[in-house]
Parts: sequence; C-alpha cells; structure tokens
Amino acid sequence: MLQYRYDVANIGIRGAYMDMGTIIAPIQEDLERFEHVFKEMFQSNVEVIDQIADHLIRTKGKRLRPALVLLSASVYGKSCFDSLRTAAIIELIHTATLVHDDVVDEAAVRRGEPSLNSIWDNHISVLMGDFLLSKALSLIVSMDVPDMMLKISKCTERLSEGELLQATRGFDVDISQDEYYQIISYKTASLVASGCEVGAFMTSKSRDEASHFGLYGEALGMAFQITDDILDYVGDEGTIGKPTGNDVREGTVTLPLIHALQDAPSSETEQVQHLLDGDWNDDSWKHIIEFTQAYGGIKYAKDKAQEFAETAKSHLDSVDDSPAKQSLIHMVDYAIDRDR
Repeated sequence: MLQYRYDVANIGIRGAYMDMGTIIAPIQEDLERFEHVFKEMFQSNVEVIDQIADHLIRTKGKRLRPALVLLSASVYGKSCFDSLRTAAIIELIHTATLVHDDVVDEAAVRRGEPSLNSIWDNHISVLMGDFLLSKALSLIVSMDVPDMMLKISKCTERLSEGELLQATRGFDVDISQDEYYQIISYKTASLVASGCEVGAFMTSKSRDEASHFGLYGEALGMAFQITDDILDYVGDEGTIGKPTGNDVREGTVTLPLIHALQDAPSSETEQVQHLLDGDWNDDSWKHIIEFTQAYGGIKYAKDKAQEFAETAKSHLDSVDDSPAKQSLIHMVDYAIDRDR
C-alpha cells in the first residue's frame, strides 16, 4: 500500500512510501518471535522493574531497529536465535537511551504517553535505564563472536559520547555542520549500523558481506535523524507524539537551524541567540521557524537527508536481490518521507 503526504513546509509532495506493515512482511513471524524474546529480557524479581517493563512494552515504538536487524539477517536466509538476540540487544540499548534522554530533557511525553520519569521520577528512571544497559551487556557477552561483541560495545560507548557532545554544545549558534554530523553519527547512526552489520553477519557468516550492511545502516541512521530534526520544526504534534520545538527549547541546534544561521546576516543571528538564551514562549518558537524557513534551513536539511538516503541504498547494490533486500530499500524511503 502506497501513501502520499503533503510536505508541511510547502515544498510540495515528497513522494510515495510503502507503509511499515508491507515493509516488514518478510520478517513478520520473526518480529513476533522477537517480541517474546524481548519481553523475557525484562524478567526480574524486583516488582518495580516489572511495572516499568509493562509500561515500556505497552508504549513501544515502531521497532525499526529490530526490524532492520532481522531484515539484514533475512537477506542471507532465515533468521536464527542469534539474530533475535542481536535485535533484542539493539532494542534494549535504544530503550535505555530514550529513558535517559527523557530525564536529561525533562520530557513529560514519549510516543504520546506519559514518559517514564513523569510517572516514577528521575531517580527510578535513571536506574531503570542502567538496568536495561546491563541486560544488553549481559546478552553481548553471551555472543561467541568477539569482534561483533566489540562492535556493539563500542557503539554503546559512542552513544554516550554523542550525548555528551550534544550537551556541551547546547544553545550554541556557532555549532558547525561537521560537529552536528558527528553528534548524530554517534548518538543515532552508530546503533543502526551495528544492528544491521551484526544482523547480517549472524546468517551470512561473512564479515565482508556484513560490512555493506554496516555502511547502509550508518547512512540510513543519518538520514533518519536529520528527518527527525526536520519534524521537530514542521511535524504535527499529534502525529509525532511529542511537542514540536522540543530540540530548540532544550538548546539543541540541529541542521535546519545551523544552515539558516550560516546564511543569515549577523544581526539576525544575534537575535536568534538572544531568543535561545531568553525566556521561551510561543512567539520565540514562531520566529525561529520563520527564520529557519526564510533562510532555506528546512529545504537544505531535506536535501541532505535525501543524499544520505541514496548513499544507504547504494551500499546494497552488490547484495543479491530478495524480498528482504527490497524491504531494506523501502525502509530508506520510509525513513525520510515519514511524518512521525
């Protein structure tokens, strides 16, 4: 089923993308098995962990990362238990980062539902995030492939580095595009890349073949995060499940604003810095949206997301055709054309 959507920045129709149900069709049974494996990961004798686990599972996201792991594995044959375990590791790490992010950002909403920290407080949320990371590390050391174990472990390290880099550049209008790309590579793309590469290796048993999927995942992760940052400006709050303008309110200057600031005269750049440093209100946000659009920030970011998307697809050129490969290609289109 193809869906069309109109671009809210008045740039016209972005195009058609395949809906997620069709994309994951080749691995539907594997994803159902994954849900059982993932739920088992939360088992604990501590009552509050069970309560929080129920909340996290009930408010689950689109499961894009596990789907990418399982699709990458399915290119070379039927997914095995190691593929499911890899998918669970990647989703545990991702969930832990979201829990920690909501504490850092003081976010009250996640996926249209109350965030963990708004229900259980910051202290419990931080500890739950630590528990999820500990579970992921326990699974990593149970893998009998040292270099793949190291790949996921290094990815977890990069996630933390990316968060710290972003935190140190808060409210800074002088952040460069290179710094922005480094941040999103570390905090978003590295996890997608690791999942795709390790997933492919679990069935191909070829490090050379798997490396193509790592490069695919890196470029896809970059395109995905840039699109997320665009949606923070032009998305519909009811659709994306959180208020727009969150990034700017928290001082995170992303690609649309970075480009606009580079093209704008210094007088207007100073005014944006004043807005970022001052008391936030709806007029501040309206001004920044208008400023970003006026100096081409939204369009520029969309063009960059498209470039990364084409790069991601190119890394699959040498891979034999299959339903799973086609789904990976459609996943790229979904990543940049989605509205949430």
